[in-house]
Parts: sequence; C-alpha cells; structure tokens
Amino acid sequence: MIAGWITSLAMRTLLTLGLLGLAACESVSSEQIEQWKGTQKGPAKIEEALRSAGVAPSLRAQAAAALTDLGMPEKVDEVMAALPANQRWEILKELVPLHAKTMESAPVPKARDARDGLFSARVYAQPDGQKQIDIAILTSLEKDLKDGRFAGGRHSLDKMLTAIGTPSGPMLVRLLSDPKAPYKGLAELLVRVGDESARDKGGAVLVRRAAAENEIPNDMWIALGTLGGQSVTEFLTQKLVKSPPAEAALAAKALQQARYPSVLPLALKIAADPKANNLVRDEVFGVVEKIGGSAAQKGLVEIIAKDKKDLVRYRAYEAALEAGKAEAVLPALQAFSDKVSLRQEDVVDFLVKDITKLGRSAKPAVLDALSSPSALARITAVWALEAPSANPRQSLGAASDAAALLKLADDKASPRGFPAGVTVGSEARRVAAVLQKRGG
Repeated sequence: MIAGWITSLAMRTLLTLGLLGLAACESVSSEQIEQWKGTQKGPAKIEEALRSAGVAPSLRAQAAAALTDLGMPEKVDEVMAALPANQRWEILKELVPLHAKTMESAPVPKARDARDGLFSARVYAQPDGQKQIDIAILTSLEKDLKDGRFAGGRHSLDKMLTAIGTPSGPMLVRLLSDPKAPYKGLAELLVRVGDESARDKGGAVLVRRAAAENEIPNDMWIALGTLGGQSVTEFLTQKLVKSPPAEAALAAKALQQARYPSVLPLALKIAADPKANNLVRDEVFGVVEKIGGSAAQKGLVEIIAKDKKDLVRYRAYEAALEAGKAEAVLPALQAFSDKVSLRQEDVVDFLVKDITKLGRSAKPAVLDALSSPSALARITAVWALEAPSANPRQSLGAASDAAALLKLADDKASPRGFPAGVTVGSEARRVAAVLQKRGG
C-alpha cells in the first residue's frame, strides 16, 4: 500500500512538472528568445522552444533563427529532423521570411549562416515552399557571386545550385552580362546546373563581352570554351580562321574545352595544312582529339600517311590514339610509309609510349599488329609488349605472349633508318626471353 502511494505520488509529481514545462513553453515570447540568446542557459531554453508543439510556429521559427545566429545550425537540423512533418512545415512558413531578411541585410557571415540554415530546411518543404526557399537562396547567391564570393559556408554554392537545378540558369546568365562579374567561375557553374537554353544564352552574352575586349583575357577564352553553344562555336571558329596565330591558337585551345563536332572538318583541314602556323596546328590537333570518333581517327590517319614532317606525323599518331583509342592503334601504325626513315628512339618515345598509355585495352590491337604487313607496326608491337608499367598488372606483355613473339624469330625486316642488326626477329626473340622471365 505504501509502495502504491509512493508510485502515485511520483506520477503526480512528474505530471505536474510536465505541465509546468508545457506552461513554460507556452509562455515563450519573442522578447524572451532574444534575452535567452545572451545567457549561459539560454540556448537550451531556445532549443526547447523549438522542440515544443505547444509554442506557436512563429516563435518556433524565431527560435530556429536564434540558434542559427548563435552558431548552432546543426542543432536546428537535429531538432527539425525529429519533428512531425506537419509541424516542420508550419515552422518553415514562418522561418523563410526570417532567414530571407537576415540574408538581405546582415553582414556576410551572418547572411551565409542564414542561407545555410534555409538550405538545410529546404528538404522538408513542400513543392511550393521549396520554390519560395529557392527564390530566397538564389537572391542571396546572386549577391555573393556578383561580388566574386564563390566560397560557401556549411553548404557549398555548387551544392545549393545543383539542388535548385535549372531554375538557377537565368540568374547565372544575368550575372554573366555584368561586365564586372567573374565570368570563369560563373561559366563553370552554368555548365553544371543550367539547361541547354541557359548555356546558349550565357555563351551569347559572353561572346558580346569578348567582342568588346581589345585583348581577350585567358580566363575568358576558357569560359567561352567551357560554355559552348552556337554563338560561341561561331565566334571561336572565326577567331581560329581569321585571327593572327597567337589569338588563333587561343581560340583552338578554347575549343578543346568541350566537344564541338561541327568544327571537325575545319580542324582536320588546318591540321593537314603544311603551311599552317605550327602553334595553331598543334592546338588544332587537340581539338580533333577532343571531338574524337571514327571521322577524327580517319582524318588523322590520312595525315600520318601524307605529311612530310616527322613531328607532325607523331603528333597525328598521338591524336589518332586519343581519338580512337585501341581501335586506332593498327591503322595508325600502318599509315606510316615504309619509305620514310625513322629513328629507333623516336619510335620508342612516341609510338610505343602512346600505346602503353591506353593500358590493357590496347593488348588485342598490339597482338594483331604482330602479323601486320608493316615492319614498323610489327616491331612497335614487340616493344609495346616489353614496355614496363608502374603497375605490373597493367603491363601489356606476359610470359604467355612469348609464343606469339617467337613466330617472328626469323623476321629479318627492319624499318628504314634503324641501326644495322635491329630487326623484327632479333627484337622478338629478345623480348620473348624478357617476358618468359617476367612471368604472369
């Protein structure tokens, strides 16, 4: 009986304390929240106000904003995550204008904290609420980006813009039209989050800015190439064709930032032109590499077969393998004329190394090259199987390939220009012995 009385007393005490706690929460006022921000125990009281369903949503929102202002945004995230969805949404409706006001008028650190808090809460908002939040965040981001501030707080600008998605595009395009705006970073953001229409508009805006420059800065060339689009492609193509070599090379370099398939015929024409400026020509090879594909590979193989300069042929070979990967190995090797004199060290430094860059995917093509009618292709394949790799598992050749090499043991062919005694057969025998020792 005594035990029952004690239990009953304890329950009444707990109930009384709970009611007192509820009453305390229900009596929370805006003034009290502001006062608590300056006391030692205040943050705990503010947190309790945010948690309590008995406190009005407007005051709970003020409590969330106060915790953010006190540098406790993670606590707000924790509490909000634990609340029922209907309560969260009622708080959010009140919290959005509070954070928006801080984002608009407070110093940068405080404004950034408010924006981060709003973005954290965004995930809980209903579609209409998310749109309101996104508008407020974009307004704040536009202000930062216009002033060249690309660093975020708890949440990066990139993360926020990516979450908001294509609605970010018009804001970024608008900023690009501002002569003082930092175009390179804006272009990179627009490529990541904008749709095709926004990217095209951004490119057109940037072209107008570039056309007004006496000398286009390097970052603007990069931004143009990054954005792309019809206006950019036309502008860079004109610069490539009509500008002095230094500027034409910069235009070609900009065209390497993304794939521009429509530029391929012009790029191949310049790459194949022996009268073209060497600097421009080299950069144009990079354009062809970036575009890639069978048409690029075919055009580059033709350059290997026809050009009279060793370095141009090697550059075209490098570009062909970059454009066509393993599929380009055999046709590119066989394109070298057997009437051309080559240095052994150049074949190793250029042809063999470019194959090994492709890794294990090149091995089938290398094995096919062992039976090629081209002596150069055969001996290059032999050396490619021997070539070491930082990772032994990535080396093309293994002991099991020795048999294929020994089939060439009596091959007396040697590419023109090689030292006497260096034949396909002599190298095949030597490399077969190396691979047998290597194992694998």
